Amino acid sequence: MHHFQDDFLKAIKNIQASCVGIAMCGHTVFNSKEEELYSVTYDVIYRIMELLDGYGDDKVGSIDIVKRSTGESLTEPPHIELHDAIASYIKGGHFDG
Repeated sequence: MHHFQDDFLKAIKNIQASCVGIAMCGHTVFNSKEEELYSVTYDVIYRIMELLDGYGDDKVGSIDIVKRSTGESLTEPPHIELHDAIASYIKGGHFDG
């Protein structure tokens, strides 16, 4: 494994640990287990999107994802911030009432 792969996977590990730690604090009251699970998974997915956008870890930086079969890139125009756009697609978190 090279340094970038190691840095990326460590950043993912840190995201998971942080989100679990926050969830374990229990400051939020949920109406159901389903609502709680959507909230926790939302937080993990959102933070991974932040990582891809370049906001999560300085060692990782910004990452582009390219569809191999077509060469299409998630960062080519129109450029979107994945962590901003994800709220419209998944349930949970404080963005989805």
